[in-house]
Amino acid sequence: MNGKRKKKSRNSNSVTDAYMEPNTGHAPYVQEVIKGFTTPCRIHVHHIRKRLADADGVSAKAIIDGLVHQKVLQDDSPKYVKEVTHSQEKGEPEMTIITIEEV
Repeated sequence: MNGKRKKKSRNSNSVTDAYMEPNTGHAPYVQEVIKGFTTPCRIHVHHIRKRLADADGVSAKAIIDGLVHQKVLQDDSPKYVKEVTHSQEKGEPEMTIITIEEV
């Protein structure tokens, strides 16, 4: 080899983002006033999707971070979030249902 590096194609190592939920734009939604939880709770996330995900591909990290950011949850530490569970089913329209229960 003459010491020159072969330039890699820009797309040779690209990875597409996981398709979890379509952008609904300005779709109607239910907006309620939710009093924040100040006591320990458990969270259940139910996914309704056209195509089911692998069990290890389902995560609630972004959901829980958003609940903390919106002050629905005090914090996402084990002191406040005791348990997180998931379920999923095939169906339409695609949606995510979050249930928070005090323990």
